[in-house]
Amino acid sequence: MIKQKGVTLIEMLIAVAIIGVLTAIAYPSYQDHVLKGHRTQAMGDLIKIQLALEETYTQNSAYDFTIVSGGSCSFCDTDKDRYKFTITQKKAGYIITATAQTKQENDTDCLDNKELTLNSNSKGSPERCW
Repeated sequence: MIKQKGVTLIEMLIAVAIIGVLTAIAYPSYQDHVLKGHRTQAMGDLIKIQLALEETYTQNSAYDFTIVSGGSCSFCDTDKDRYKFTITQKKAGYIITATAQTKQENDTDCLDNKELTLNSNSKGSPERCW
C-alpha cells in the first residue's frame, strides 16, 4: 500500500472557510480602529492649530488665521482625504473645525455633523469625543 502525503480537498476547503469566518469577524473591528485613529490624529491637529494661533497672538497681539489655507495646514499630520480644516473668526476668539471628507464619512461614533470643533476657550465638540 502506498501512503500519499498532502492535504485533501475537504481539508483545504475547511481551512479556507475558517479563515473566511475569522476575516469576516475581524475586518469591521479593524475598520473602526482605523477611523478612530484618523479621528484622534485630526483632534491632535486641532490642538496644534490652536497652539499656533495662541503663539501668534502672544507675539503679535493678533491671531494669524492664514496658518490654515485651502483646508490644510503646513504642520498638520492629518491626511487631506480624511479631514479639511477651517478657522472661523468670532467676536471673542475663533472656532477651528475639522470636517470629515469622503474617506472618513463612515465615522459615526463621534461625528454628528461630520465635524470636530475646538474653540478659543479650549472647548471641543461633540463633547463625548473630547
